[in-house]
Amino acid sequence: MSPHEYAVLTLFPENLKPQQVSGEKRLFFLFSRMAFELLKKWWCSLLLLPFVWFSSHQIYLALSENVFHLIRYNYFFPYNIVYFLIFHFDLLVHEAGHGIFAISGNRFWTILGGSLYQVMFPMLFVGFCWYNRYWKGLQLSLAYAGFSWMSVAGYASDAEARQLPLIGNLGKEAHDWHNIMIHLGTMESYMNFATSFAIIGGLFYISALIVPLFFKEYTQANLDLKL
Repeated sequence: MSPHEYAVLTLFPENLKPQQVSGEKRLFFLFSRMAFELLKKWWCSLLLLPFVWFSSHQIYLALSENVFHLIRYNYFFPYNIVYFLIFHFDLLVHEAGHGIFAISGNRFWTILGGSLYQVMFPMLFVGFCWYNRYWKGLQLSLAYAGFSWMSVAGYASDAEARQLPLIGNLGKEAHDWHNIMIHLGTMESYMNFATSFAIIGGLFYISALIVPLFFKEYTQANLDLKL
């Protein structure tokens, strides 16, 4: 084997054919190939895992200790940048939901529309990636859906105290989930709603991480049949 071929196989072990090497090098290349295949399959899950942990821990603290963890929780770099971007995008989606559901002319649906659209919108990406078999995109979309549910859980957990600052410096009377709970007559159960939303978000997070267990990669083969 030439030095060039050796270097290529070292960097790209998926090209390895065991008969190309012998002895101790064969064992090394076999392990390299196995590690490469695992990394190629799971790299997206590995990147998502810290963000999923931070987000889940943030919501756990917000629901169990203080709702201000929603705005004071520190994400490590570079996940703090990811959080900043996805949080503000999610906020825009939430506000857009109010405008979309305002078309109904119903005050309750206009208020609920923000959170409802916030958890519905990511499903567009989930459905698109599933249909087109974009598995890495499906993982990211499921993680985004999980984040949206976690965000709604945090907002719902503030329904009674109404401590979170609202966009546009609106007063406490404009708190979405306070008004929703009052309308439904379920204020005493607001934490049950918040916990349920967090559990749904957690299920989406888990789904995003384990997607590689359920898909197979296929290679295209050209068959030249001479009949």
